[in-house]
Amino acid sequence: MSRHLSRVLDDIGVIQDMTDLRRHIHLLKETLNTISSKLQGYNDTHYIVGSQSEGTTTIGMDSDMDNMIILNNYLVVFDWAEWDKDKIIMLAIKDNTTPPQLCYLQRLRRDLPLKMDVTVNPTDEVDEEGRVLVSNKWNDDLIWESSKHLGPMISHGPSKSFSDKVDMVFAFPCASMPPECEILFRRPRPGHFPKPETLERARRYPTFIVPQGHPFSEHKHLQWRISTSLWERFLVFDFTAEQQHVYVLLKMIRKSFIKPVVGDNLSTFHMKTAVMFTIESCQPDIWRRDNIIACAVNCLNTLLRWIRMGKCPHFTTSGVNLFDGKLDKRMLFKLKDVITQIKSHNMWCIYQIQMDMLGFHLLPDIRILDDRRHSNQLKILREILFWIPKLVSGTISALMSDSRQQNINEAVIGIIGRLQLLHSIHNSGSSLECEAASLYLPHMYGTLASTLASCCIARQRPVPQFVINLYQLSFTSDLMSTKLKYASMLYCSGQCTAAAQVLTHCEGLLGPDVHHYCNCYGRPPTGKKQSDAHLEGGLDGNITELLKSHSSLCVKFSIHELCCVPEHLQYEMFRTMTHEDQQLRHSHNVWMDLVVIDCVPFLHYLQYLVYRQLDQSVRKMTALQKLEDYVCQPGGIHGHGDTACHVLAHCYELENQPDAAFFYYQPSVQVYPRNNVANWHLTRFLQ
Repeated sequence: MSRHLSRVLDDIGVIQDMTDLRRHIHLLKETLNTISSKLQGYNDTHYIVGSQSEGTTTIGMDSDMDNMIILNNYLVVFDWAEWDKDKIIMLAIKDNTTPPQLCYLQRLRRDLPLKMDVTVNPTDEVDEEGRVLVSNKWNDDLIWESSKHLGPMISHGPSKSFSDKVDMVFAFPCASMPPECEILFRRPRPGHFPKPETLERARRYPTFIVPQGHPFSEHKHLQWRISTSLWERFLVFDFTAEQQHVYVLLKMIRKSFIKPVVGDNLSTFHMKTAVMFTIESCQPDIWRRDNIIACAVNCLNTLLRWIRMGKCPHFTTSGVNLFDGKLDKRMLFKLKDVITQIKSHNMWCIYQIQMDMLGFHLLPDIRILDDRRHSNQLKILREILFWIPKLVSGTISALMSDSRQQNINEAVIGIIGRLQLLHSIHNSGSSLECEAASLYLPHMYGTLASTLASCCIARQRPVPQFVINLYQLSFTSDLMSTKLKYASMLYCSGQCTAAAQVLTHCEGLLGPDVHHYCNCYGRPPTGKKQSDAHLEGGLDGNITELLKSHSSLCVKFSIHELCCVPEHLQYEMFRTMTHEDQQLRHSHNVWMDLVVIDCVPFLHYLQYLVYRQLDQSVRKMTALQKLEDYVCQPGGIHGHGDTACHVLAHCYELENQPDAAFFYYQPSVQVYPRNNVANWHLTRFLQ
């Protein structure tokens, strides 16, 4: 039964290769987020903790994304000697009534290591001793104001988010290890888990303070919790494949049989803690593929022992009862009965698990399909891969939008500064930082090249060779977007023959293994899903190569690149025309300040313009037909369908067919009545 269960878990994606791939993609994502913050001038570090980055989830488990944002301008100290004039300092204080793992944060002055005498934030409170204490609600208003268009704010413990799929926690870094966390390194243990070298590496990871108080405390709004999330993630990374199987199985059992009885009061974290203590106390030779069921029973026995005691210890922090504030005596009694039932009849209940059709595939009469494992691996990759191009594209949009407030010299200096930062990270950072920087660098080169070329075209000067060299450095950004920016520059500078050659090359790159990504907020993602042919290239773990050689992002131009954009397309930058338009824009709509168009329609639009200029009527009409086929494709247009309609309508204007042009402007306004440049074009028609 254990061997069969292990094979089924492998088939649904709980296999070492896919676990490693999940971990790599989410660690790359958090690194991209951190670099994005630096590029935008913030001093934050981003982490993804929990199931997604641990790689201990499945498609059917539908785990959320746990994001932790570390605010590095702040620092929590446990001793006055740790005061730092370059940080906003808060002193962690406790008294005899403070629950374990919790503390209060007292504000200290920036100029001297003395206590703050006045409140800084409206939510601050002054206690009887005159200490200014920071409320754990300190930035709720800011989060709400910046993201209220996403819906009501949802609180899960320290998390504040606007979706059940994403948890977001803002945390302060600790200057040193909290005293209660030293137990992880001092507690006597057999030594096989965690291994000494694992503990030594874990000691280098930072700890944090997160905004969460004790649920039954009258001062819970002033209490903060110590978090060792990175330690816990690192310890899970040290699990063997068999231990991962046991942990994933227990999570499935919790969600299938325990959650309906006690809700999330017994959480995945309780299960993780039980697995860690069981691994620590049991001999390593029991963790075998033919012994998965017995190992799961051992973990449940550990949990049952804690339930009888009414106390669940924390693996990394002393004095903590993880049942406190979660499970009362009545719930513990129910929980004991449920777990006892689960253990009965040699865990026969697992045949009833519907998640990922686990129970169905365990049935003896079900033949294991040879391609099921491969198919599930593609599903997993399809589910998690889109985050990477989404992050890269979003960061580039934000940086381009910010440059609207700058003159051309300031914009160029800013781009060069970001290039220097990225090169520094690429040359001296970790392998993940190097990989993340390599995804941003070509886009920045493309932006710099297009900005400088735009200046030359505006002054009616030829584009110099060093700018062409910058364009060439940008061509590895993705398959096509920066190449199309180069072709657009060639067209706008009158080099139509060279532009035609680039466009022919770009069209030759298209194929079934190419996916076009667009994740601009308010537009449907480009393409319904990535094809299997596209995803095959990512199963070997080379995600960067897949994104650069078999993926395309939408093409973006900032206001400083305007002379490299065909004249009609320049209108797209001025889609926000009225006060009502502005009111309907959200903080995620920064791309609306740019010219943005998807690669395929831009390719065919440029072909039409270039071949028209070269007086090649057959090729011109072929390009027009391809553009029309794209706009009229079955299932509708994804991504920037409105812009695709606009360029098609412009082609018909140039063909002196105003009725056809009007026909394509109209549906654009019907779908997007606000923040749509088609309103300009329709006004022209009506005049």
